[in-house]
Amino acid sequence: MNTIFEKVEMPKSTQSKTQDNKGAINFPASWYVAMHSQDLGKKPMAIELFGQSLVAWRDQNNHPVIMEPYCSHKGANLAIGKVIDGCIQCPFHHWRYDSSGKCVFIPEVDHIPPMARQATYITVERYGCVWVWYGSKTPLFPLLEFPAAEDEKDNYIFTPQVIRINTPLQEAIENLVDYSHLKTVHEMKFSAPLQITLLHEHNSIQQNETVIQKDAWFGFNAKFPLYKRGGIIGALSRALGLVSEFSVIRVDSWPSGFTSLNLMDEKVIYALISSFIPVNENKTNMISWIMYKKTGNFLLDRFYAALIAWRIQATVVQDIPIWNTMKPSAGKVHVKDDWLLLKFRNFYQMWVDKVE
Repeated sequence: MNTIFEKVEMPKSTQSKTQDNKGAINFPASWYVAMHSQDLGKKPMAIELFGQSLVAWRDQNNHPVIMEPYCSHKGANLAIGKVIDGCIQCPFHHWRYDSSGKCVFIPEVDHIPPMARQATYITVERYGCVWVWYGSKTPLFPLLEFPAAEDEKDNYIFTPQVIRINTPLQEAIENLVDYSHLKTVHEMKFSAPLQITLLHEHNSIQQNETVIQKDAWFGFNAKFPLYKRGGIIGALSRALGLVSEFSVIRVDSWPSGFTSLNLMDEKVIYALISSFIPVNENKTNMISWIMYKKTGNFLLDRFYAALIAWRIQATVVQDIPIWNTMKPSAGKVHVKDDWLLLKFRNFYQMWVDKVE
């Protein structure tokens, strides 16, 4: 499995951006993937996220902790320290901080200064990843449920993907709703106009016993009549029966990611989860789980799963040269085909405005 982040060389800058000034960069309040669970072992790990240098480590309960990396004492980087008795220990004077960020031990000091603490983030470990809440002291909505990755996972074949792009978070995630570029960049051909039905304006999304409030969720159905595609991708898809009279995609998006259910002739073919991870203002990582619905044929299932994963990656690769060279601030003129994009942009901005 590819790691989400490239190795962060140590040491980095001695300046730290804490949670007090996070709003300087326009990321929405939301859940984000910080790393694959398997990448975070017993040793502290330096990462870059939200335009900040951070340190990730595991406490005595193996729970992931993500915190400000520069020690409140002299500013030494905790990422080159150690985890001792469930606390992270500074490499310089051996101050120790617990999972809440509070300093709990200083050698030969009885009274610990109350300001000796590190800013921390709320984390949840699910779906093979460490998720972190950004934007407020407590989460404003729960992490969405993905049955295909939990209760129903035995019915799917998983293929993870990590794609790194040099473009702001908002531009990357807006690709989801910019349907007009499907014809121009990806050469998709349709016999009739796309049929898009907004869901988020009518109801909330019910997931088991959790209701995701309407303003934290952007949902729509997209029906693609007589889906046809050019080039080698289209030829392979037609040869293997991966086309039909129509294709329907159900999308459920939160401010920094989405799930989609892909159906052909009302039959589920695969599910997709994607989380967009802002490394910094102009660098975004996209992690996806492609989940092909098993049919029972062991060999064909694995072949089709690999083909679909390749087809999705090949599609995204076509966008990367554009993403990596665009200047978002230059785009100010819109046409009627941009209506879904503009609605999503309002939804996204609402969650940027919620950052404390």
